[in-house]
Amino acid sequence: MLAPPSHKIFGYITGWLTVAGWQATFASGCFLCGTLIQGLMVLTNPKYNPLPWQGTLLYWAVVMFCVFINVAARGLLPKFEGLILLLHVTGFFAIIIPLIYLSDHSTTSEVFTTFLNGGNWPNQGLSLLVGMLGNVFAFTGADAATHVST
Repeated sequence: MLAPPSHKIFGYITGWLTVAGWQATFASGCFLCGTLIQGLMVLTNPKYNPLPWQGTLLYWAVVMFCVFINVAARGLLPKFEGLILLLHVTGFFAIIIPLIYLSDHSTTSEVFTTFLNGGNWPNQGLSLLVGMLGNVFAFTGADAATHVST
């Protein structure tokens, strides 16, 4: 839509790559939620033996829940989003207050000059970059092109 007529093929390529990116992001988000649920099951029940097929079933349960909320119960979507907002705000305070008051406090120099390489990577730079992958995943901006073009 935004490409000049002589370069329409690039617009189609960009569009299809964006669709593929949306699908991959949705799949990876559901997979992360499913494995997070399985991780909580392991954490709360030490006798639980996590099997790969159970993680797959949890993945599909998350997918079905997302489809249900967005398709079948679309009238509930604003209420569900409000509930999630409330949980995020209260959860933020429920985690940050005990962390501030109950944790051991370090000096400023320890906080800003101590770097750990718990994965035994060959150097600190590689350890930092591997450790940042999970954090950056949420901020990739897969739909940024859509927001910019509208």
